[in-house]
Amino acid sequence: MIPELEKKVAAVLPAGEALVGAFRVERTEEGDGSVPRRRRPKVLGGRGGVGDVVARFFRFFYCVVTTDVPALQIPTVSDDPAQRERRQRKKGLFFGTWEGMAGRWMAAGQPRCMPGVNTVVAVTEGHLRFVYVQCARLSGKLGAVETGAVFRRGDLVWTRRHNTAGDMQFGFADGSWATLTVPGFQDLVRVFPGTLAPKDPIP
Repeated sequence: MIPELEKKVAAVLPAGEALVGAFRVERTEEGDGSVPRRRRPKVLGGRGGVGDVVARFFRFFYCVVTTDVPALQIPTVSDDPAQRERRQRKKGLFFGTWEGMAGRWMAAGQPRCMPGVNTVVAVTEGHLRFVYVQCARLSGKLGAVETGAVFRRGDLVWTRRHNTAGDMQFGFADGSWATLTVPGFQDLVRVFPGTLAPKDPIP
């Protein structure tokens, strides 16, 4: 992670919480990795620049052409133990409900935002905090910062590489799990060295 982005994240942490590590997350492009729009947090309000509007237009055009339309790929929601076993065998991207830990995690990782945004998970000794940093879509210039969902460090009980493309699975204490893409996944592995490999089974 670039030093400037890490500095912005560290600056918004509550007093007494030191940054242990941080990693960026994004919506996975694989399968049913999308959260319903109404459940995704709206962050960094206001209007984006011209570059943001142009980039959003081309992203929308790409989604239509490739049929990569998030609304058509919403994950199956269930906390049925039998469904969990089936999802484990199929190495599913998501298991749980939207109110559960994984549902809230996956929603926090897919914010709604007019300007470009870097979604970062800040890891401290006791917490995992989502931090949103405005990022111009064309120039990459960083701007405003906003904090989001907070999880206790102990809520996350395992991490696993879903594939070699950078998709990572996050397993929680309530038995649920969620999948997000982690660009530069080594940032995550430095904080969670026990991260499972793709060939390892889901716990």
